[in-house]
Amino acid sequence: MELINDYSAKAKQLIDTGYKVKIESYLSKGFGIFRMRMDLFLIYTIIVVCLISIPFGGFLVALPLIAGFYLAADYLVNGKIIRLEDMFDGFKHFLNLFLFTLLSSILIFLGFLALILPGIYLIAGYVFAPFFIIFGRMDLWDAMEISRKVVHKEWFSIFIFILVLGLLNFVGMLALGVGLLFTIPISYCAMYAAFDDIVGINRQETQNPPFKTGL
Repeated sequence: MELINDYSAKAKQLIDTGYKVKIESYLSKGFGIFRMRMDLFLIYTIIVVCLISIPFGGFLVALPLIAGFYLAADYLVNGKIIRLEDMFDGFKHFLNLFLFTLLSSILIFLGFLALILPGIYLIAGYVFAPFFIIFGRMDLWDAMEISRKVVHKEWFSIFIFILVLGLLNFVGMLALGVGLLFTIPISYCAMYAAFDDIVGINRQETQNPPFKTGL
């Protein structure tokens, strides 16, 4: 995919012309990224699950921790050697990610109060907002609105993708929850692969190898 500097312009292009959601490809690429550093992903997932389980405090750090999966995936795709501490780089975007968590939760809650469907619509609609915040350096509201507008173009397909990831993690729960150590990072790597395919991560200023799934 052609990568451009202006994420807003790219989003407008997607809104105007549309795009195709390739669920099987995203799952395959997500698994491939996971395999690149399975050891780090497993350790980091244990840490994330423990920290998110902390009452109230888990709400504060949840999205910055999740962002660590996205950033680690991007580092690996770019051929970088990563360490466990690199997976906490999501905290570099702590304020905007926390504010997004707070604002999106309020809007989704209000959406569910308004006959449920608006809430479901926003759950899918905001799925790319963290990526626009992290990789596009966008302001909070701009990231949320651009994500919603891009997803709106193929809302049903994106929603099905989210359901597939949910089903994958449900299967991971069946083995006393141990499977979640694998399905959680694979899911977030797959989400990264989806954003990279649909919108594109800007790598124009780097000299990196092309994406390989490792499969």
